[in-house]
Amino acid sequence: MRSGNKAPAYVDAPLFHNGNPRTPIERSYYEGYWRVPVAPPEEDPLTEERARRFAALCGSQAAVLDLGCGSGRGTRLLDASGRQVVGLDISREALGRARQVDRKGVYVQAACDAPLPFDSNTFDAVYSAEVIEHLLDPRAMVSECRRVLKPGGILFLTTPYHGLIKNLIVVAAAFERHFDPTGPHIRFFTANSLCRLLVSCGFAIRQISYLGRFWPVWMNMAVCARKV
Repeated sequence: MRSGNKAPAYVDAPLFHNGNPRTPIERSYYEGYWRVPVAPPEEDPLTEERARRFAALCGSQAAVLDLGCGSGRGTRLLDASGRQVVGLDISREALGRARQVDRKGVYVQAACDAPLPFDSNTFDAVYSAEVIEHLLDPRAMVSECRRVLKPGGILFLTTPYHGLIKNLIVVAAAFERHFDPTGPHIRFFTANSLCRLLVSCGFAIRQISYLGRFWPVWMNMAVCARKV
């Protein structure tokens, strides 16, 4: 895989998690997320705002990994500014959609929370929007982000916001729906818990910001961190 090459590419990396093949249940979970007929992920109204904030914080970083790229909408937004962007996702369904729209894009099929199919110190920045909350092993994902980043490289990560007041509202009004055990989100972070994870994996926090709605019920939070 040549991350800086703009020639068409679609690479099937082994779907492994902690050295073991993905189970049929795991595969069904990730593929099924892209087969829901209502409100597919590519219609997320905050995608453009996330890409804009990444650009404002990270500038024109040359080589970017879009980790958990889904159908590639964010990948295309990042790529439009002249960066060399590689999209990676575990879902064949999602990558199939990405390829339909972007025949010249570079896409890799692999798990986000397993050893990534790239050499160490490959990318200037990793962009990962609304991904970590879906993963079995968030620490493995963050550690791999650090490994594939160049020294001083930037990790820009977004996830649903959970703060004290919002959590109390959720408990009172929508607990069953919000924490549905069959739903797509299996990890829930506060700003503090997410930052602790990043710092413990070798990152320094540069900025925390929030997206969608208003305090105290923000939809998402965005953390920009630097590899140290």
